[in-house]
Amino acid sequence: IFFRTMAEPKPVTGEMEVWDCRVSSGSCSGIFWRKNPFTGNGDSGNDWPRNGALLKGVVYEKDGEKHLKVAEIQQAGTSGFVPVNGEKWMPFEGGSNGGTWLHVPKQ
Repeated sequence: IFFRTMAEPKPVTGEMEVWDCRVSSGSCSGIFWRKNPFTGNGDSGNDWPRNGALLKGVVYEKDGEKHLKVAEIQQAGTSGFVPVNGEKWMPFEGGSNGGTWLHVPKQ
């Protein structure tokens, strides 16, 4: 079996952005972390975002789909961001698995 690795491309803007993470359909209480869409690296862990968590990171795009490389998380009901452990990614869309996952935060 041949595995091809790809270096991460440049981010969409390079700016740190904050997104509200929540399922838009279904009854899941949150969303598990996803692997790096370019390399397949990354880890899951039990610190996955619960609905209403705020994620801070940099947006990348692959094959027309946006993904957030997460640097910090603020779980719902807590105050202040904390760094994530390891490499954590979250796609903007979950398709039939919860619809849209990353939303513009409510002010």
